[in-house]
Amino acid sequence: MEVPQQPIPVTILTGFLGAGKTTLLNRILKADHGLRVAVLVNDFGSINIDAQLVIDVESETISLANGCVCCTIRDDLLQTAFTLLERPQPPEYLIIEASGVSDPWAIADTFLLPELRTYFRLDSVITVIDAEYVHRQPSYESLIVEQISAADIVVLNKIDLVPSDQLTELEAWVRRIVPQARILPAMYADVPLRLLLDVGRLQHRMPLPHLVVAAESDHHDHDHHDHDHDHGSAFATWSYVADQPFTLHAFRRVILDLPPAIFRAKGLVYLAEVPQRRAVLQLVGSRVQVTVGEPWGNQPPQTQMVFIGLPGQLDETTLRSAFDRCLIEHEAGTTESVALQQTWQRPQVSSANSNADGDQSIVS
Repeated sequence: MEVPQQPIPVTILTGFLGAGKTTLLNRILKADHGLRVAVLVNDFGSINIDAQLVIDVESETISLANGCVCCTIRDDLLQTAFTLLERPQPPEYLIIEASGVSDPWAIADTFLLPELRTYFRLDSVITVIDAEYVHRQPSYESLIVEQISAADIVVLNKIDLVPSDQLTELEAWVRRIVPQARILPAMYADVPLRLLLDVGRLQHRMPLPHLVVAAESDHHDHDHHDHDHDHGSAFATWSYVADQPFTLHAFRRVILDLPPAIFRAKGLVYLAEVPQRRAVLQLVGSRVQVTVGEPWGNQPPQTQMVFIGLPGQLDETTLRSAFDRCLIEHEAGTTESVALQQTWQRPQVSSANSNADGDQSIVS
């Protein structure tokens, strides 16, 4: 394995569930930066939805699913990093989209191991915050603060969903946690590329010396659970897969009737009204968004969804039965107009009117 002339810069993209990490990643990949980028996408669940939502550009996306990149699949991260170096054209930049429950400090620890420091340089940690919901997850505040504290850049996302006074308070709260970070307010994770890549973390900020010592002294004995959060006891996940389509009306009814214990869901949905195109589900707290997206292409239409909620409060049998009852045998016989993007409110989670839809761009 050849040693690169310069270590490959690494950006760690982190943030709690539903903050907008994949949206930001896609913006980075679509930008005109001229770099050969490798992307490692880690999702917490048996189906890596995020990897399927990353756009197909001049980059390579590698899925690290069913675990947290900072613990249970850390060995996979090491092996994958070395595999990238052995390719005929190694990447010029590496972006890691961590799962919403990952500890970025522990991921940074990995890239400070002696065997990696020759080949990779930690450029920056970018933490994405959901301005609307960041303070509505008291059970996970310590994890969210941990993710923010590691940041060189904080993307304060979805600022259009909060009043200005709340936004000011939120910025002050972030500043107290990580005074040296740059805060970038954003809508739909739209921030200038020049502020995200080639930041040069270790040139202006050195918060990690204890990790260097730990990496050099005991990385062979690392037990992969030396950070404070325990994903197994803090989160429950459930996945649903079906080859038959839903009607949009039936699907909407089931989604709005989900138990409040489910606070995050995402996936690809096979809708009978638009069978040739995949619909993308994004549920964060009370807000649900369904977007008719790209064609299925060579992939057979199939619903794949992951639900994340409070442990011990997801009745998998009841959930599966509710979705199964909404499946139909065939695609819709007639073409029906469907909004390209729909936004719903879950009545159990929010007092907002559940019939208030934000529909845009009708597609047939």
